[in-house]
Amino acid sequence: MSKKKVVSNIKLLFPKTTSNMSLSKNPYWYKLIKLFKTTQSKYRISTGLTIPFIFGAYKILGSPFENIEQLIRSIIDVEIDKYPIIQKCPDISKHVIMVEDKAYCNKYYSKFPRIESEVVKSSLLVSINTPTLGRTLERVCFNLNSEYSDTIFKKKFSWSNINEQWREFEEQEIEMISSIK
Repeated sequence: MSKKKVVSNIKLLFPKTTSNMSLSKNPYWYKLIKLFKTTQSKYRISTGLTIPFIFGAYKILGSPFENIEQLIRSIIDVEIDKYPIIQKCPDISKHVIMVEDKAYCNKYYSKFPRIESEVVKSSLLVSINTPTLGRTLERVCFNLNSEYSDTIFKKKFSWSNINEQWREFEEQEIEMISSIK
């Protein structure tokens, strides 16, 4: 049986579990963080990707989220070799998802609140630099929704450091996002 046929059968059997993930081990959001942290273009990031960026990227990749809670659950409910962390980026003062080695987190971020997955052995760490975000999935999602739902509704997924405002994706960003599929 060809790989394409196997993938198709997996999607038929498990549509919810594969719809917002890539077919390789690492999910799209993780691949996007790695890509944008290592690019030499003007889109290089220093910490992580914003919630609106990830939301918009998944639309481009053909796996849109219905809401921010679904996005956050997709981050929590996947096992990767690192911990995802949500923090307030010191450069842009927006919430970003970043990743860090588990050993490093266990040593230096042990006091960070953790939102545990109910599905797999994984968790999302909530940085102490964003104390008002919350310590539970419900509170974090409520606060992220309050902050970013209007931005997402307007399809302003990318933060402009130059203008210090949300904007639509630029063509080169769309090409970079599409390249991980």
